[in-house]
Amino acid sequence: MSSASKALESYSAGLNVEPNHAILLSNRALCLHKLGRLEEALTDAKRCTALQPDLFKGFCRGAMVLKELGRPCEALELLRKAPLHPEVEKLSAEVRPAAEAAEEARIASLSGAERRKEEANAMFKKGLVDQALSLYSEALSMCSDQASELALTIRNNRANCYNQLSNFEAVVEDTSFILDRQPDNLKALIRRIIAFEPLEKYEKALEDAWHVLRHIPGHDVANRLQHRLGKLVRDSQREKNGGA
Repeated sequence: MSSASKALESYSAGLNVEPNHAILLSNRALCLHKLGRLEEALTDAKRCTALQPDLFKGFCRGAMVLKELGRPCEALELLRKAPLHPEVEKLSAEVRPAAEAAEEARIASLSGAERRKEEANAMFKKGLVDQALSLYSEALSMCSDQASELALTIRNNRANCYNQLSNFEAVVEDTSFILDRQPDNLKALIRRIIAFEPLEKYEKALEDAWHVLRHIPGHDVANRLQHRLGKLVRDSQREKNGGA
């Protein structure tokens, strides 16, 4: 029996006693990887990251398995969620060229509005918001049905660009178009709430926050926003009433 097989037995025995032990899961993932049992290794690594997200080794071991499985984009995405650590940075640098090449090939296989959308997504991820905005607008113009799922997704992404560029009127315009057709679209609701605030449309923002909380009680962002917006609404009303 190889040393990896012996270690696997030991780690498995430990996990039978304590199944949610993150370090044992990380170590067993390494053994499974060495034994070529890649999918099992990936399962253990992902469980480790969920149980202890501050443990970088779980992310690295999962990413190494994904790399060997020929899934570099997933590997890089997993590493983006990892805590800062030199090993994470080193592995990210190793995986990134293959991930970028795979993403470029995937985008190249698309056509029309879908391709423009993905090109815009890539620009946005790089922080090139102006270029992303232009590509989203181009993608939207290629959609024959502006109420289609694809067109609404593109418009929602464009609203996010407008938000980054502090064009809050445009955020409200795009998100309102979406919400007229999809009243429970969470991303559009949150983006419109955030845009309403600097426009001093506090009551409308608060209504949107309540809408989110009616559907998702305890939603963290909406809950924090409703508290702040409630105070702003009360302060605004006091000012209108002459500070009474």
